[in-house]
Amino acid sequence: MQTFTLAMRATFRYAFFCMAIAAILWAVLPSYRFFLQGLLLGMVCSLVNGTVLFSKTWRIGQMAVDPSVRPKGTGMLQRLIVAGFAVFLTMRFPHLFGLAGVLIGLFLFQALSFLFVYRSFK
Repeated sequence: MQTFTLAMRATFRYAFFCMAIAAILWAVLPSYRFFLQGLLLGMVCSLVNGTVLFSKTWRIGQMAVDPSVRPKGTGMLQRLIVAGFAVFLTMRFPHLFGLAGVLIGLFLFQALSFLFVYRSFK
């Protein structure tokens, strides 16, 4: 479980680094703000989804050590609600967020976790 925790820590670190780059680009490039605002919204929702997934996975790992700990679900509904909320905000405020940026940002955490978590289990 410690290997998983270290991999998730690296994933969160690089996700925050990517968000910082997107925020700096938002401040520097005013002509791309529409896309970058959507990208930042997707990244924030992706981090929330990653946090939910990490907490549920951590709880399942704790159950392997201590059988009295019982996980309550996989967090799938919460993650779908967060992603749906991001798309809802994009559709509700089309003048603020670009759908392409939101969809790209929603996959940030999944792509980074694929790189770090699965690589750490080799």
